[in-house]
Amino acid sequence: MHIQIIVGSIRRGRNALAIAEWAQAVAAEHQEITTEIVDLREWKLPMYDLPKPPVIGDYEDPLQQRWADQIARGDGFVFVSPEYNHGYTAVLKNALDYLYAEWVDKPAGFIAYGVNGGERAIEQLRLVLLELRMSPLRDAVHIPDLFDFLEDGRFKGAEHHTRQMHRVFDGLVKWGFGGHDLISRR
Repeated sequence: MHIQIIVGSIRRGRNALAIAEWAQAVAAEHQEITTEIVDLREWKLPMYDLPKPPVIGDYEDPLQQRWADQIARGDGFVFVSPEYNHGYTAVLKNALDYLYAEWVDKPAGFIAYGVNGGERAIEQLRLVLLELRMSPLRDAVHIPDLFDFLEDGRFKGAEHHTRQMHRVFDGLVKWGFGGHDLISRR
């Protein structure tokens, strides 16, 4: 199963990439998955203003088609986002809005940080993912005290963060493989 870890922040000084790299290191302990980091900063998707809605699936814009090809390779996703003003980032919403079919019927996990550990960001994100016919998981990694776990620009998750990240990956595997007994017992 191929999991894409989507970095949902593009701002200067962001910490989302460091958290995504940590998540990828945790994922290495799961033999049943491969991962890649998909950094929205590298995609530079302009605000969606194309004439056809993505649900039609007729992607005439070359950037939209490349984005569709990228997302289609994922069997599941982990979205990493800070919480801004009780919600997730505009750049992540925009990236989701660019496509439709490539998201459908795929599981999604979450890592959020900020006030209250990004709970409200994840709540909002789950609603959008349901509309995209995805399967948002219950388990998520919430990081309310992010700066306590940053060292030299790297995220050093505590044991409880790591344990919860394993639960997220286990859930993705369960949904992605239809609940077969591939889940490690942690």
